[in-house]
Amino acid sequence: MRTPFVLALAIASVALATSCDDVKPDEGLDATLRVSGGQFRRGDMPAEETGPAVKDVSLSPIVAPGASDRKCAGVMEGPTTAVALALGGDPGFWIVPAAPPDVTAPGFPTFAASVSFSSAIAPGTRTFIARAVDAEGRFGAPFTRPLDVTPAARPTGRLVIALSWDTQADLDLHVVDPTGVEIWKRNINSYEPPPPGAPPEAPNTPHPGGVLDFDSNAQCVPDGRHAENVAYADKPPSGHYTARVDTYSLCKAAGAHWRVEAFLDGTSVGAAEGSSTEFDTRYSHDRGAGVLALELDVP
Repeated sequence: MRTPFVLALAIASVALATSCDDVKPDEGLDATLRVSGGQFRRGDMPAEETGPAVKDVSLSPIVAPGASDRKCAGVMEGPTTAVALALGGDPGFWIVPAAPPDVTAPGFPTFAASVSFSSAIAPGTRTFIARAVDAEGRFGAPFTRPLDVTPAARPTGRLVIALSWDTQADLDLHVVDPTGVEIWKRNINSYEPPPPGAPPEAPNTPHPGGVLDFDSNAQCVPDGRHAENVAYADKPPSGHYTARVDTYSLCKAAGAHWRVEAFLDGTSVGAAEGSSTEFDTRYSHDRGAGVLALELDVP
């Protein structure tokens, strides 16, 4: 006898599953795999393998923590009505409805989804799992594929303060260095021009200091980075540094989990993690904005 839970996985659409006003759907925010438009189900997939099979899945074998909007598509056997997608070790899996056959796979159900990966996913090899599900709630044998999780390279520098996060939200890194200069998207480097009335600088005068590399997901335009870095290519000023995280917009995401880490001469010298909610978007987004994430002293 099929359990109501398993039957619901096969025949309930996302709309049906979320139609109850009293039950908020599980958004899978602690999962390292995120599937746009999918329905998250917490727990393990059923052990039985009597359902249809997945014939093939197309997905890049190399991903970076925080990678977003990666295309995932596949072909299943005839009686499939949905596909379950997961990464090994995650607290649950995602259900995506099957689509009719297309020109690339005549006679076979297909699926296409946009998948993203949490910035907290650990480097190494993870197993991607896809299982077809029929109208009776029967799961087929797992189709597995190894994924190589490789962190994106950080910018080089004597001091690097790095912010990364895990959704399409628009977060901004603010760094205040010992001279009191604040580096952020509207002041991307620590260079302070001579005050009015001071002699002009000689041509090609070098300006060592911190530089912001990118305003990621600006104005909710996804760029796949989910990261911003302030880097000092040369010896940074000695003294006290603070790093803050400003939640400019969640960009329709339910929230964002972020991490700030500082590296001095390639060695981690401090890290902090936190979460952004809708409440964090209500404050000013000017100079001095954001929540305090990290403080450090550089000799």
